Amino acid sequence: MDLTVTLQRILKEPTPADLWALQGDLLTADANREAAAKARRVAGDFYLYLTDLLSKVTSRHHSQWAAALATASVTSVSFHELLHEQADAFKQLLFSGAPALLEIGSAFQSVKAWEVETGLVHYDAAWRLYGELWDISTTMLPDLQADQRRAYLDALLGPAVSPDTPGNAKSVLLVKLYQWVLAMRMAPLLGAAA
Repeated sequence: MDLTVTLQRILKEPTPADLWALQGDLLTADANREAAAKARRVAGDFYLYLTDLLSKVTSRHHSQWAAALATASVTSVSFHELLHEQADAFKQLLFSGAPALLEIGSAFQSVKAWEVETGLVHYDAAWRLYGELWDISTTMLPDLQADQRRAYLDALLGPAVSPDTPGNAKSVLLVKLYQWVLAMRMAPLLGAAA
């Protein structure tokens, strides 16, 4: 059990596999059970965020391919008709044009639905991080007034819940915050292990 090595990997390039492995290490940490429980909670939240995010990215990729294939399928029928039935091609194109556009629109709506679903993953992560950051800040900055603490955290996590922030930027922000919070939660364990 080398918490430092595992944490360094997570801080460099977090993976669900490393977070999963960290769970076992934290469950067997005898030095500071309270700190280990807090770190395990953060690692678990981080694990769920990464696995949800990876699932959504994979889903989006497949949805985009499905939309592209549906578009190609619909338009290839139209091109086929255009090439082989030249006399009625224009008439056929007019008749098949509306269903083709509806099919294409439907396919791309499924890609847009991915953004909504992924937004929920970001909001859940931001909610959990807000509480962790609040708790850490009360220890590190005990004299900070509650309204100031709230203002700082609102500013820090605001982009993660803003509809104007692109999904990729939200992911980067939330991953970096999870890395920082996990490192802060593991700090007492790393000091005890040294």
